[in-house]
Amino acid sequence: MKISNLRCFMLLPMLALCVPLLNAHASDGVIHFRGSIVEAPCTFSQREQSVKLSCTQDGKPVVRTVAFNQLNNYKPDNNVPLTTQIHYLDPQRKLAVLEVTYR
Repeated sequence: MKISNLRCFMLLPMLALCVPLLNAHASDGVIHFRGSIVEAPCTFSQREQSVKLSCTQDGKPVVRTVAFNQLNNYKPDNNVPLTTQIHYLDPQRKLAVLEVTYR
């Protein structure tokens, strides 16, 4: 009688620790996403002294021309979720990288 009670007391804590671990294991599965990309990103085209900025707003194309000297910290307006930053690669400011950040 004492041996069966002892086994019971030893088995009970083991079960209490092992049962949650069995439920927590996942070896594979599928995650489903809902939604879509609402608008495509803007495209930039270099011109002589400016950049042509083409974006889609509310399903309609919007084209802006921005001078090079206005591109640093440029924010088109509230409907276009982007900002630009220019990083010059040479002291003469002839070669630069345009960084575009979408919010």
